[in-house]
Amino acid sequence: MESPTSSSKIYRAGTLTYTKGALAILFFWLLWGDFCFVLMETIVPSIMPLRFKALGAPNLIMGLALVSIPAAINLVCNPIISFRSDRYRSRWGRRIPFIFFTAPFLVLCVVGLAFSERIGPWLHAHFAVYLGQLSPEAVTIIIMTVLLIGFSFFNTFVNSVYWYLFNDVVPEHLLARFMSMFRLVSTASSSVYSLLIFKHADTHFVEIFVGVGILYFLGFGLMCLKVKEGNYPPPPKYVDGEDGPVAAIKTYAKECMSLPHYWYVFLVNMGLIAAGATGLYGVFLQKSMGMTLEDIGELAFAGSISSAVAIVACGWLADKYHPIRVVLVGTILQTIISPIGLMWLFWHPSPHIYFCVALVLGAGLSAPVTAMVWVQDPPLFMRIFPRERYGQFCSANSMCRSVAAIIAGPLVGEYLDIMTKFYGADNAYRLMPLWSFTFHSLVLLTMIKLYRSWHSHGGDDAYAPPMIGSGGIHISDNLPDIPQPGP
Repeated sequence: MESPTSSSKIYRAGTLTYTKGALAILFFWLLWGDFCFVLMETIVPSIMPLRFKALGAPNLIMGLALVSIPAAINLVCNPIISFRSDRYRSRWGRRIPFIFFTAPFLVLCVVGLAFSERIGPWLHAHFAVYLGQLSPEAVTIIIMTVLLIGFSFFNTFVNSVYWYLFNDVVPEHLLARFMSMFRLVSTASSSVYSLLIFKHADTHFVEIFVGVGILYFLGFGLMCLKVKEGNYPPPPKYVDGEDGPVAAIKTYAKECMSLPHYWYVFLVNMGLIAAGATGLYGVFLQKSMGMTLEDIGELAFAGSISSAVAIVACGWLADKYHPIRVVLVGTILQTIISPIGLMWLFWHPSPHIYFCVALVLGAGLSAPVTAMVWVQDPPLFMRIFPRERYGQFCSANSMCRSVAAIIAGPLVGEYLDIMTKFYGADNAYRLMPLWSFTFHSLVLLTMIKLYRSWHSHGGDDAYAPPMIGSGGIHISDNLPDIPQPGP
């Protein structure tokens, strides 16, 4: 791919060409879409646990509905959608149709969740002959779970191809800078939510879900209409030149799952998902320490601001020292700080003192360390996975994440339910750092193996992604390039 010259001021991405003004418009629409998308994705995991808890749902049910079932849907659908999208050709492109035509159904599920606590009692009252053995709360929990399944299914279409759209429409030498802006906008979106919206989650649940649903439909939909994809070459053939679903599965499994080098990446991500599974219940720990929803939102806002600054710094460090080193140092620090939260088992300060300490630990310590670990996705992936099969390997990684979430979701819920029986509800949530520390330790051990494997395949100066072909292991023909600065 050619870099634009200073005289022509033309930027190229495949068959697409941009002037500086057209490129600025492209970035605006992609970042605006990200703002709407992040808001929509944030409200479900942050507010739905509160609604489930208010209805008396056990932690196990929350883990299944909010973690395991969505992960199972992603596990099955993500590889199929990604594989199909890579090979899809239409006048609208190969990515945008998968996003645009599922948006109405996604929004319907979000709006349905907004009114689920009215739908449940209405169904219970009008269909008592069939639902008489269930309480109105139980019917509502079932309705919420069904709508969450629908939400997860349609959202999988977006999450499976949205990230690949950037590679198709953004000039290669500007991808690193674009991803920095992307992360900053994501942080800004979540910060606005944490500071201004989340504190109203108990009193304005319906308005939040309906409002965000409408914003997503209009904002994200407008992005799909304004961003144009170029022309693509014919779809790649399957391994050994065969056709059909069996050949597709064979190609996918042989290329993605045959080498330990890539399994280290997958296992690191599985461990991080398992360690972070307690995040669903963090709001209950904070409430047990006397925090109001407004306090919790302010803590999250401070953490987001800290993350935004750290993201920029970590991006610079990754460019200078390689993402794998930044992630390795991040996992070391994350393992060290994980057990700090166990101090709340023995120290029960006033809400004001807790807020101040949590602010320092969260914004001053945890957020920057987490930003270092975030460098793995996508900067580390772009430097580890073969470029010509990048989407394919990302979907394989997503499958492994889903497996981890399917298992970890109910297990951490059951862990907390068991701890509640022995130590009480408040202390059970204060034992979450023990769970996280266990998996962060495993992540660190695996990350060390990945670092050694990376060195054995060339390291800084000569890294070449290994590949399995019909003749055995060989070096990828299309090595990942480091994006170069544009004009």
